[in-house]
Amino acid sequence: MTPEEQKAAEALLKRYLTEHLNGRNDDVLDEFIHPDFVHHTDESALGFENTEPDLAGIKAGMVEMREKLDPTYEFEIVKWEDDWVHLNWTFHGVHRGAVMGLEPTNKPFTIHYTGRTRFKDGRIIDAQNEWDPAATLEVVKAQIYS
Repeated sequence: MTPEEQKAAEALLKRYLTEHLNGRNDDVLDEFIHPDFVHHTDESALGFENTEPDLAGIKAGMVEMREKLDPTYEFEIVKWEDDWVHLNWTFHGVHRGAVMGLEPTNKPFTIHYTGRTRFKDGRIIDAQNEWDPAATLEVVKAQIYS
């Protein structure tokens, strides 16, 4: 990607964070996500019902995520590799629903993970987050049971 395309993609990511992830406006999701989008992260350990990797699955998964974890997100851009941007993510949640076999505690927690996102035609076409479910579970348990 050219530096101008990278700047535009970074602006899109910031809007995606502000308007969709933290703003919880699902009506704008199509502005950010390419129709051929694929989410490459295995999130089955969360125990959510909605795990399809396409756009419809992402929409349904976000509704479930909000109900169970009341999330807010932050990200920091680490580097660009061609049309992929590497990110450090921070996830702040409140444990309101059963997740990963843990019954709700209504306590806050924070986790950190890395990810990468690829763009096509000015929208996000691929996303992959790196996380260790067992390690994440231990981090969450330490916070919600303290």
